Amino acid sequence: MRAQPPPSHALPWLLGALVVAFGVPLGAEAPRVHALTDVKIVVAPGQVIAKGTVVLRDGVIEAVGAAVTPPPDARIWKFENATVYPGLIDLYSPRPWPKDDPADAKAAHPNPLVRPERSLAPYVADDDKAGRYREAGFTTVLAVPADGLVRGRGALVNLGAGSAADNLLFERFTQTVALDTSAEDGYPNSLMGAIALARQTFLDAQWYQKAQEAYKRKPSQRRPPLDAALTALGPAALGKETVIFEAGDGGIDAILRAGGFAKELGLDAWIVGNGSEYQRLSLVEALGRPVVLPLNFPDTPTAGSDELDMELDTLRHWDLAPANPKALAGTKLKVAYSAFGLSTPKDLHKRLATAIGRGLTADQALAALTTIPAKLAGIEDRAGTLAVGKMANLIVVDGELFQEATAIREVWVDGERFEIKERKPAEVEPAGTWELTVDAGGQQIPATVEITGKVPSLAGTMTVMGQKMTLSSVEVSGKAVEFSFEGGGAGMPGLFTLTMNLDGDRASGTGSGPPGPFTFRGQRTSSPAADAPPQAPQEVSR
Repeated sequence: MRAQPPPSHALPWLLGALVVAFGVPLGAEAPRVHALTDVKIVVAPGQVIAKGTVVLRDGVIEAVGAAVTPPPDARIWKFENATVYPGLIDLYSPRPWPKDDPADAKAAHPNPLVRPERSLAPYVADDDKAGRYREAGFTTVLAVPADGLVRGRGALVNLGAGSAADNLLFERFTQTVALDTSAEDGYPNSLMGAIALARQTFLDAQWYQKAQEAYKRKPSQRRPPLDAALTALGPAALGKETVIFEAGDGGIDAILRAGGFAKELGLDAWIVGNGSEYQRLSLVEALGRPVVLPLNFPDTPTAGSDELDMELDTLRHWDLAPANPKALAGTKLKVAYSAFGLSTPKDLHKRLATAIGRGLTADQALAALTTIPAKLAGIEDRAGTLAVGKMANLIVVDGELFQEATAIREVWVDGERFEIKERKPAEVEPAGTWELTVDAGGQQIPATVEITGKVPSLAGTMTVMGQKMTLSSVEVSGKAVEFSFEGGGAGMPGLFTLTMNLDGDRASGTGSGPPGPFTFRGQRTSSPAADAPPQAPQEVSR
């Protein structure tokens, strides 16, 4: 029998129960004060505190040091053999444009590959992608458009829960260009055509800005027609906004081509490399451009029936690519690492372990994921190191980073804790309605969880005291279902995370939120299969 919602006269009792259980007034902001104690602290590359405490308050680092005493209102987190690092930053995280993007219906440029007026900011909230990056220790990424030639503006975001507005650091940040983009049906259909179109577009934007300035100086002349694409591209075309060039898989030629293009047009450019920089290192260094370096080293090549058929260049690149990060670290270039091109961001640590084995130092690796990208992005005053006044973006690791099997325990984003758990192959399908009883400090509180879809594409809601909240993520690991939600709908702001262990249609588990930990138990009262009407037999034509 499905549990009924509590009668209206019972709600005051339930509200009182939550206040007693959690000690937080309903509707009030839960205390966001935490102290991570007895931890090794890597304040910055080369700066280590052997044992100390980090205090976080309202999403900001309040204190860090060996002699720090946790404040009396802090929740204490004690660790053994744990190291705290600054949160990692990835400056190249491509995202596809939504298919129903209204900007496509009113495109400002006649060629569909040129969309500089588009801004990715409204679409960067992606709980699944954010979770995958957090598993690797990332707390901030530059989300950029993935499609087109002149692709539009990216957005610099933290990887916390909630909407894009909750996590945006810079709403419009950089233009993205991929010179090797060609149209499947139309112009440009060659590399030469793509470069010509990109060059003409930037030259047009430069001219358009000059025309607008001339009109402002003398408004009695004919007014230039409004062009949204050239207006948006103007700052980048004049060197006032960064342009990111994606070199793709075009080898060293693509890197040098992007650098030459930027120099010709006077652009402030970064280059997303492709691992071939070591082949013409002096020429790459001469470009003087920051490099965002993916660490997608080539897989071990396999020979066919005749081993002599294998290309020597393929073998040479496979052997030398892992030493590329070390080679770039020896130049004067600013180099930031990226998980771009990897099957999952957490594979980055294995690749860095390989690069460290080829001469890269751990401090160089950490700098390329913290201080260097923070400076490039203009957020060195609030990210990149563990210092008082900076964002409470940090990671807690068993042992050290950049191991073959780096064990990241927790990631904190803006002072919100995300526990990182090892993912196992799914053994259950949790879709259905689950009636739960939450035990919060001895008080029994009914709740309903409804999960839809099939692994791995799951979604759902949680209803407490008649208030329905959307689950921000639903994932399955073995027989456990892990989900989270923002508790503001129930009058308790903050992120709640729950792990529901399944035994058939029975459930039990634990959860945590800003007020504290709790347990729960319950059962599945209906499932999609049970609720679905029987299918009528279908005729088979012969």
